[in-house]
Amino acid sequence: MNDEFLAIFWLGISVTVNIALVLAWFGQRRRLRRLETRPVDLSQLDDMMARVDSSLDGVTARLDELVSSQDFLNRVLTDRLDRLGRALPAPEPHNTPV
Repeated sequence: MNDEFLAIFWLGISVTVNIALVLAWFGQRRRLRRLETRPVDLSQLDDMMARVDSSLDGVTARLDELVSSQDFLNRVLTDRLDRLGRALPAPEPHNTPV
């Protein structure tokens, strides 16, 4: 009885998922046909490309700022570690006989 219930349960899920996928597929085909028949306005395309270019320039500027700040942090930390290394006594060797 339990095996039959599980089989019916999984069959119901499978049928439901398949119906949802078929409906989504038909919806996508209809949207694709609508987009393909729409006339292309080149002025809107040029405007969109200009916005993408300006966005990419902004991202590039932010990345340059990030890289320069990381370089600065690396220089500061390296300098501090060098000073700390000079201030500490030399470590004792571990292989000294007892």
